[in-house]
Amino acid sequence: MRIRKGLDRRFIPRGYIPVEVKGLDGQFCEACGDGFWSLKSERKITQALTEHMAKEDARRIVASELASVAEAAKLLGVTRQAIHKMMNEGRLRYVQTPSLRLPIREFLEQAERKPWKAHRKPAARPSKRASSRSARVQAK
Repeated sequence: MRIRKGLDRRFIPRGYIPVEVKGLDGQFCEACGDGFWSLKSERKITQALTEHMAKEDARRIVASELASVAEAAKLLGVTRQAIHKMMNEGRLRYVQTPSLRLPIREFLEQAERKPWKAHRKPAARPSKRASSRSARVQAK
């Protein structure tokens, strides 16, 4: 295995035009060429593909098939920041407009069935001070 840096690769997402991603690195076998991308490069590839697909989808999808970020957050029971993180990571498809990223309603319905435990809003818990007070009151 040999580390290779500064690679350029062309990716062809199914149903979309090809996209070129530059500045990738990873470890590859000199004999057979098999290997893997670094974590940084994997993130770069994912982000490039999701942005590319979002721009293409903006030409294909009508406005009635889109949802606001706030609506998506409410539907999935997560924060707006979590919705943006899911879009960045490629876990939630969206449409790119000049000033907004809007989730696609069809993919929200699919995502609703999946557990998003890492991004769910935590349940409100009583503070330690309040619980110790109630313990003292019960002890009396």
